[in-house]
Amino acid sequence: MSNTHALLTHPIMRTLGWTLLHFVWQGALVALTYAGVALSLRRASANLRYTVACACMLLMLALPVATFLRLDANATAAAAAAAFERRALETATADAPDGAGATAAKSHAAPARLYANLLFVPDEEGASAPLQRWAENVFTSALPWLVLVWLAGALVLALRLVGGWVLTERLKREPATPLARDWRETLARLARQLRVSRPVRLCESALVEVPTVIGWLRPVILVPASALTGLSAPQLEAILAHELAHIRRHDYLVNLLQSVAETVLFYHPAMWWLSGRVRVEREHACDDLAVRATGDVLVYARALTTLETLRGQQQAGVRPVLAVAANGGVLMQRIQRLIKVQPATAGRSPLLAGAAVILVVLASVIACAQTFNALQTRDARAARADLPSKTAAKVKRKVAVTFVSLPAVQTFYNPRAEKDTRRLLATLAANQIRAVGFVNENQLYDEENGGRLDEERVRLLNLWLDAGHELGTQTRAHSNLYKTPLAEFQQDVIRGEEITGKLMSERGLQRPRYFSYPFLNTGATRETKEAAENFLAARGYRIHQVTIDNSDWLFGRVYAQARRAEDETTMKRVADEYLPYMERMFEYYEELSRTTLGYELPQVLMLTANALNAHRMEDLVAMMKRRGYEFVTLEEALQDKAYRQQPANYVGPWGISWLERWALEKGQPLGGEPGLSPFMRQFDVSRGGMDYNKLKAKQ
Repeated sequence: MSNTHALLTHPIMRTLGWTLLHFVWQGALVALTYAGVALSLRRASANLRYTVACACMLLMLALPVATFLRLDANATAAAAAAAFERRALETATADAPDGAGATAAKSHAAPARLYANLLFVPDEEGASAPLQRWAENVFTSALPWLVLVWLAGALVLALRLVGGWVLTERLKREPATPLARDWRETLARLARQLRVSRPVRLCESALVEVPTVIGWLRPVILVPASALTGLSAPQLEAILAHELAHIRRHDYLVNLLQSVAETVLFYHPAMWWLSGRVRVEREHACDDLAVRATGDVLVYARALTTLETLRGQQQAGVRPVLAVAANGGVLMQRIQRLIKVQPATAGRSPLLAGAAVILVVLASVIACAQTFNALQTRDARAARADLPSKTAAKVKRKVAVTFVSLPAVQTFYNPRAEKDTRRLLATLAANQIRAVGFVNENQLYDEENGGRLDEERVRLLNLWLDAGHELGTQTRAHSNLYKTPLAEFQQDVIRGEEITGKLMSERGLQRPRYFSYPFLNTGATRETKEAAENFLAARGYRIHQVTIDNSDWLFGRVYAQARRAEDETTMKRVADEYLPYMERMFEYYEELSRTTLGYELPQVLMLTANALNAHRMEDLVAMMKRRGYEFVTLEEALQDKAYRQQPANYVGPWGISWLERWALEKGQPLGGEPGLSPFMRQFDVSRGGMDYNKLKAKQ
C-alpha cells in the first residue's frame, strides 16, 4: 500500500498528468491547423499534403515532450525554492531570537490574472467559481489515476505493435517463392523508372491477401497467388509500381513512427484522425507515382477494383499494417480521384458549416488551453506552498509598520487632513498595528501665514498619540545629511525635537527614542556617518533601520495632486497600481533577506502618512497578512540580531534600505529591485519624469 501511495504521489505523476491534459488542447489545435492548411492545399499535390500531415504528426509527438520538460523544469525549480525556503525556515527557527527572521510557511505568489471563460469565472475578490473549484479538485486528485489509465492503454497498444512486428518478422522468415524472371525484370525496370536504388526481392506468399512491402533496409514485395492469377499483366505491373513507390518514399519507416505516435497518444481522437489522413495521403501519393510510371490511369484504376474483388471480405481481427499496399485508403475515393470524378456536393452550405465547426472547435480549444493552464498554475502553486505543517506552525513572517513625514503629506493644508488621519488610524487599530510615526516638524508651521505654528497640524500628532502609537523625529527641516554640514544637521536634529518632545512629556511619556534619517541618507563620508551616529546615540536615539524601502511617496504625491484636481481617473489608476507595486517590493526584500542573511528577519516597513495610504491601508494590510505577516512593534523587530550585528558602512548620495547596505558589505551586487510602471515613471521627476501639475498643464 505504501509503495502504491508513493507512486501515486510522486512528482513525476503530477507532471506527466498535466502533460497528458495539456495535450488535449494542443492536439486539437494541431489537428485544426492541419485541417485549415489541407483545405487551402486541396488542389495541391497529394505528396505536399502528406508532408504537411507528417509534420503535424511529428509536432503532436514533440509537444508532449516539450510540455513535460517545461513542467518538469518548473517543478524542479519550485522544489529547489521550497528546499531553500525550508532551510531558511530551519535557520530562522534555530538562530533567530524568539522566532525572529521567520518566513511564512506558505508563500503567496503575486496575484496572477488567469484566463476566464464562460464556465470558469472568478469572483471579484479572486475566489474561484463553484465549477472551477470542482474542476480543480477533480483534476488535481485524478491526475495519478489518469496517468495509470494512460499507461495501461499505451501498454496494450504497445503489445499490439510488438505483435505486428513479430508477424512481420515471421513473414520475412517464411519460405517464399521468387516470381518468374520476367516479373523480376519488370520490377527492375519499374525500379529504375521510380529511382529506387535498393535491391528489392519479389516473392509469392500465401500469408498475405494483397501485395505488401516488408522491411526497410532490405525490402521484400510479397504478392498473393490470387493477384498473379486474377490480374492482367498491365494491372499487376501498376500494382508493383505502387509498392515500389512505398519503398522509394520510405513509408515502412514512417509508418513505424506513426504506429508509435498512435500508441503513445492513443487517447486523443485528433491523433487517430490525423494518422488516418497521413495514410490516405500516402496512398494518394503512391497512386500518383504508380500512374506516372505506367502511364495509364484507367489500367491502374481497374487494377485496384479487381484487387479488391479478389481479396474479398477482410477477416475480422487485428492485423499489422506497416507499409499499406493497394488496400490503403478508401478505395472508391482513390478511384474517383484518379479518374477525376468529383462527388456530388450540396453547394456552399457544407463549406459554411465546416467553417462554423472550425470556429467552434477553435474557441473550445482556446478555452480548454486557458482552463488547463489556470488549473496547472494553481496546482503548481499549491505544491510550491506545501511546506511541512510542523515548520509552518513554528514560523511566521513579521513586520513593523512605520510612517514618516508626519503629521501628513500633501494633505495637511486642507480640511480633509483630519478625516484621512482618522481613517488611517482606524485601519491600524482594527488590525492591532502599533506603529511609530516620525515627525517632520517643519510641516507643523504654516509658511503662508508667517511661519506660525499651526495648532490644527499639531492636533493631528495628538491623534497618533491618542491612538497609542509612538512618535519619533526626523529633524526640523528634513535635512539631507549628504548635502548638509554635520554641525548644521546636528542643530536641525535638536530643533526637530521641540514640539514632539513637548507633546510626549505632557502625556508623561519619555522623550522620542527613534530617529529616521531624512531620505535614508547617512552621510557623504564614513567619518560623517560615524559622527552623526555617535551624536544621535548620545541623545538616546535608536536608528530607524528601514528594510522595506519603496516609492509610496511618489504614488501618494500623484494621488493627492489628482485629488485636488478632482481627477478621479488618475486617482483610480494610481491606487490600482499601488498594491501590486508594494507586493513586488515585499517579494524583492524577502528574497534579499534570504540571500543576504540566510533567513527572513522581521522587516521594518517605511510608509508615508498620505491620503493614498489612508484610503488603501486596509488593502495593504490584507496583502501583508496574505503573505503570512504578523505585526510587531519597531522595538520588537529591532531585537533581531541582524539589526545589531550586521555592519552597514555604506555612504553615498542615495538612501537605501538596510538590507541593501548589508548586501553591499558582503560584496553582493544589487539588482532586481522592481521598477515603476511606465504610467508612474512619467511622474518621477528624479528620473526624467514630470510633475503631475506640469504634465496636466502640458497636455
